[in-house]
Amino acid sequence: MNNKNARQQVQEVYTQLETCKNNLTQALQTVEKQQNKVQIQSTIAAIDNAVTTANRTLSNYEE
Repeated sequence: MNNKNARQQVQEVYTQLETCKNNLTQALQTVEKQQNKVQIQSTIAAIDNAVTTANRTLSNYEE
């Protein structure tokens, strides 16, 4: 059973998004086909937006 409150859940998502971004950035180092590189870069951009939004949520969170 998960006993985390809402803020802790958002913090966990933020951390997971950062991990995803780091993993995708590493993937860029080994990708061979240009079209795959473009897809990974697009995914990183989307995750960047999600990271920014999650960070804003944490910054503005009211206890």
